Amino acid sequence: MYKEIFSIRLKKAREMSGFTQREVAKELGITQPSLAGYETGKVEPNIETIGRLVEFYGISVNWLFGLGIQGKNPNYYEEKKEELKYG
Repeated sequence: MYKEIFSIRLKKAREMSGFTQREVAKELGITQPSLAGYETGKVEPNIETIGRLVEFYGISVNWLFGLGIQGKNPNYYEEKKEELKYG
């Protein structure tokens, strides 16, 4: 799930920025085929590259991975722990 969301949103961030894969790759010091692989989900970037991509596009890691806790009730984590505890 996260891998699919990551690749879709990474491509969306690039398209919204108006940069080509070649331009982003050059700016970040990675290869264009690597960036293409990230955007298709065929290759996973390391954490350093994820950080540089997030900074370059001005996006949050939460958005990039489809994460977020906004709107969750205050007892969310306690309830989640109970679910895990009792299956």
